[in-house]
Amino acid sequence: GSSSASSSSSSSGNCSASGGFAMPDPTLMDVLRVLRRVHLDWSSGGEESADRALDAQRKGVLDKVHLVFAGGLLETPDHPERCAFWRLAESLGAQCHRKWDATFITHVVAGEKRSGSVERAVKEGVHAVSKEWLLHAAQRWCKQREELYPAPGVLPDPSRLPPVPSLPSVEQRIKAALMAVKLIPVVGQNGEQRDFRLRVATRYFVGPALWPRVNALFDRFQALESNPNETSNEERDRVLKELTRLVGDDALGRIVSATEPPTT
Repeated sequence: GSSSASSSSSSSGNCSASGGFAMPDPTLMDVLRVLRRVHLDWSSGGEESADRALDAQRKGVLDKVHLVFAGGLLETPDHPERCAFWRLAESLGAQCHRKWDATFITHVVAGEKRSGSVERAVKEGVHAVSKEWLLHAAQRWCKQREELYPAPGVLPDPSRLPPVPSLPSVEQRIKAALMAVKLIPVVGQNGEQRDFRLRVATRYFVGPALWPRVNALFDRFQALESNPNETSNEERDRVLKELTRLVGDDALGRIVSATEPPTT
């Protein structure tokens, strides 16, 4: 009914993952949000049972998403509807397609391999996301921020994140930065993703005027790390020294520790 449609549309765009970085315990907040809406739909008569209300919420997670899979995610390309990722996306309300069509495709969900579909998505401004974007949407019953889940080989762009709130004290900025980092998914030991998490955190310590310079320093540091030599070691030290000056010694040290990949 109409109640089902309205709850489906609202469930995809109003979760703590897209409502700012200050929300404590985001996963539990998302679960609570779903349970409240299911109870409201059922108790108000919008759905005839709690099961139907729950299904409507589930189908609304990726409502209006049209996606294709790339990078080896479909085990049986001739029968994609049998594949786990295809079925999972459909269970969340997404419409899955076998072929790219720029007129309506909104997302490319990619596996470990860089593919032509990912290249085309980046070129045409279509979301190119990792499979974790889909998996975490299913886990949290909420569409996740695409910029936090770049497809393998796609450099994330911190400038697409929401503006950082103005906070008066260094300690408040450190706490907000650590919360921001906590909300960014950890996917393996990906060095590019760790760099992204670190860049996000540093946005809390430099203003908009300095951010381009800080971002350029990160780019330079990453390039030097990729091709080390005696000269690059000296330049890397100079880059790190300037980053420390701009961000602050204590702040940079704490957010570097927070962005270290988990040990196994």
